[in-house]
Amino acid sequence: MKKKFVMSLMLAFAVPFGVFAPAGGGTSSVEAAAAKQWLQISSRATYYGEVENGKPHGRGTIKWGQDKQYSGTFANGKRSGSGKYINTYTDASTGREHTVVYNGNWSGDAMNGSGTRTEKVAEPGGMTFSSGIQIGAFKANALNRGYEVVHAMADPDYSFSYRGADYRLDVLGSNMSLVQDWKTGTLFDVQYRKGSVRKSYSLFQGQTAAEEKARLASLRYLQSKTNEVTPILWQFKALSNRLTLK
Repeated sequence: MKKKFVMSLMLAFAVPFGVFAPAGGGTSSVEAAAAKQWLQISSRATYYGEVENGKPHGRGTIKWGQDKQYSGTFANGKRSGSGKYINTYTDASTGREHTVVYNGNWSGDAMNGSGTRTEKVAEPGGMTFSSGIQIGAFKANALNRGYEVVHAMADPDYSFSYRGADYRLDVLGSNMSLVQDWKTGTLFDVQYRKGSVRKSYSLFQGQTAAEEKARLASLRYLQSKTNEVTPILWQFKALSNRLTLK
């Protein structure tokens, strides 16, 4: 049974920016424009930065307690433009600590546009369990097009994914010799989709003659696409070199 590594997107974007009253009383629109102020948004959330009409507008920083914050630009009370988001939280079911960092474009209070998202997961004792990166175009807080690589304490230890326009490539294996392993058919698992074409193969032989015949047919087809996928595999390799379990 194939192991699949999915990077969790457990970012807390549930605190909307409504109409905020500035702490210490109101100000005229002329005085408020581009003025830096403190705003108490909720019992845990505070904002300091430029304000217009009682809302974050321009550059500023919002903090939700000690473990989550966003620094960047706002428009009419919502994260818009560019900014950096950091969130550290503990998964109640596993006890693992997640540190998520996104640096890139925003609109409508969500990750939208080009950016880079990293996530490091640590065991309760402090040892790193996994390290991942997503880079490309985001839409509604999720990677829409681009690359995702996860390095984890597992077998195989790397998960690679590329999303394009009606194109998807998912690979499980090592990062040591991706192109060569593609050519020799020795990757742990490959899932390929381009348009209406769907091909996949596993390192393990089929349990029946028919399954093995289908596996080898898919393998031959994918090997014929080596030139097409080589640039993607090289990018997988480059991104994997940025990940560490230390």
